[in-house]
Amino acid sequence: MTVRHVGLRGAVTRPEARTRLLRAGERLDMPALLDGASLRLQDADVPGPAVTRGFTWERPDAETEHWYPQGVTTSADAEPGATDRDVVVTTWYAHHRPRRTGSRLTFVDLAARRYRHVLLVRAVRTPWGVRARPVPIHAGGIAWYGPYLYVAATRVGILLFRVSDLLKVGPRSGGRGVASRLGYDVVLPEYARLSAWSRDEGSRLRYSFLSVAHGAAGEAPELVAGEYGGVGHSQRLWRFALDPVTSLPVREDSGRAVPTELHTAQSARMQGATALDGRWYVTTSQGRGNPGDLLVGAPGGFRRHKGVLPTGCEDIAAWPQRRELWSVTEWPGMRWVYAVDPDAWPGPDVEQPGCKVSLVE
Repeated sequence: MTVRHVGLRGAVTRPEARTRLLRAGERLDMPALLDGASLRLQDADVPGPAVTRGFTWERPDAETEHWYPQGVTTSADAEPGATDRDVVVTTWYAHHRPRRTGSRLTFVDLAARRYRHVLLVRAVRTPWGVRARPVPIHAGGIAWYGPYLYVAATRVGILLFRVSDLLKVGPRSGGRGVASRLGYDVVLPEYARLSAWSRDEGSRLRYSFLSVAHGAAGEAPELVAGEYGGVGHSQRLWRFALDPVTSLPVREDSGRAVPTELHTAQSARMQGATALDGRWYVTTSQGRGNPGDLLVGAPGGFRRHKGVLPTGCEDIAAWPQRRELWSVTEWPGMRWVYAVDPDAWPGPDVEQPGCKVSLVE
């Protein structure tokens, strides 16, 4: 397989229906959304040698069997002026009845130590007018770049949401019914779909996780994506160039976005991948109750730091301004959001005394 055989092709999702839905509610900017956050972060002693600090959710969110956290991103690459606060965003998918309840985002104000849930929706036309419907995706990863939130949708590809479309639903809003039923007062309508494309149906990439990758100083960020896969399944990593003007993947003349690089036969059970200063960081899970591993280096030459992450580790995001990596875990009762010092965990070219590592080819 070559990179030119796979990629993304984009289309705006039901623009007329979405516009009507937005007109029926009240737009919220990021400060207003965070000022309305009433849920409080809880202090937590997050296990794992790589963890520098972390927190958990209020008990109903920390212990629910219905919602499972998956993706994580930060305001590091948000559009200038979008927010003056340090924000972490996580994704959750509905573990039961996903078509009825869909998926959601959680916006965390780190300084205020408060958070707020937002339901992901899709505007649809019905005989009763435009209505909001839940978005039933696994939401295994998320990347915030410019005005957009990229959310992984596995075999579908990537769903695109605009931060400026955050909508507080009211009595006349088409989103009120589904939001009220599920207990939300803010929704975020789908803006566009970047559909996975392949010349060979069997080689279509699965978008299990996403992040914004940062190279050396002066290099433009890129969009990293990858596949979760057990033994016997594909386990690939790839990335796209991002246009700093449009904040969208760079497209060829055909209109498709094609990866700038694609790496096959990577590690089993990858849950997230990102890059900082050109060095890759990959999380891998080892089953419920078992600590996760952190892989550092580059595809084809990772060093595995065994058991340094909490159990149930998922997506990972780089925060260059804070010199941190952020990740999230999924299991009820063992559900944390936490930071990692990237400089404390070397790649294959550096030895660290007392650190149990192994090379991954």
